[in-house]
Amino acid sequence: MGKLYTIDRFEGEFAVLEEDGDGHIDVPKGQLPEGTHEGDVLEQSETGFIIREDLTRERRERIIGKQKRLFKHRSEET
Repeated sequence: MGKLYTIDRFEGEFAVLEEDGDGHIDVPKGQLPEGTHEGDVLEQSETGFIIREDLTRERRERIIGKQKRLFKHRSEET
């Protein structure tokens, strides 16, 4: 498996990719697979980047779960 990155944001013609705990890199949008979005998990391969749909889905589900727990906790306080 290649190195994993998460698309943090797009700035002009570049995508800012976060490395797991190692900072970030800026990559021209043209080097990314078509249809990439903020929050997608990418794997770097010998030929470029691949969208890891399985890891992206897991990450999004984990974030949604955290949001639900947070808002449930807040609604119980009021």
